[in-house]
Amino acid sequence: MSDNENEIFEVTDAPVEEEALQSEEAVSANEAAASEENKPAEEASGSEKEASGSKSFLRGKKLEKGSTAYEILDWLRTICIGVLAGIFIVVFLVQRDNVYGDSMKPTLSSGDVIYAQKISTYFNSYKRGDIVILDGHDMEGYYSKEYLVKRIVGLPGETVKIEDGNVYIKPADSNEFYLLQENYLPEGTRTTMMDDAMKRGNEIVLGENEYYCLGDNRPVSNDSRNLGPFTADRIKGVAIIRVFPLNEIKIL
Repeated sequence: MSDNENEIFEVTDAPVEEEALQSEEAVSANEAAASEENKPAEEASGSEKEASGSKSFLRGKKLEKGSTAYEILDWLRTICIGVLAGIFIVVFLVQRDNVYGDSMKPTLSSGDVIYAQKISTYFNSYKRGDIVILDGHDMEGYYSKEYLVKRIVGLPGETVKIEDGNVYIKPADSNEFYLLQENYLPEGTRTTMMDDAMKRGNEIVLGENEYYCLGDNRPVSNDSRNLGPFTADRIKGVAIIRVFPLNEIKIL
């Protein structure tokens, strides 16, 4: 009975060892397969790190101060900002004008170069005595393409009268005229109506949007005495400085 038991034990023991061996081989195969599957992921991860490092390196190169590329980009940026600022100033804030003729002598002479600010034109903010740039296009009595340069003497709502060689102003809320003191004119200057302007009369009431403008050289100036008042939309700027001739630079 003992021998039979040993035989049975030996017979049943052999398949167990074989199954264990097969199990170990299966585990090894699975581990190998898993290892192969992980390799591309590890390789991909390495590629991503390498690409990330390259990008960081490139970013570092772009931001590196002192490099030729950085200096070029910095100069280009500065030039672009300057050009845009210049365009903005010229279009919206300041304009350059050349003076032709002698209608504003002795304040301005032919050939003078002046700069005018445009800010006042956005708000119709003008005061008596301002030297303004005017568009006389299509006004009866003016046949030139150039702008005019004149001085504001009468404001909206006022009554302007020229009499006895002087300019008189009656404010909108007054019934009396007062003599306009024009200290910018040479002593002894007389303001008279031109023959062609006599039909307009020597007295005019200005509308809400009208300005009476005269040249400082009263005997020769073609101005509101002949052309009539200028509406606000015809005022293109207020002269602020004469920059040429260089020896006569002056705030106006």
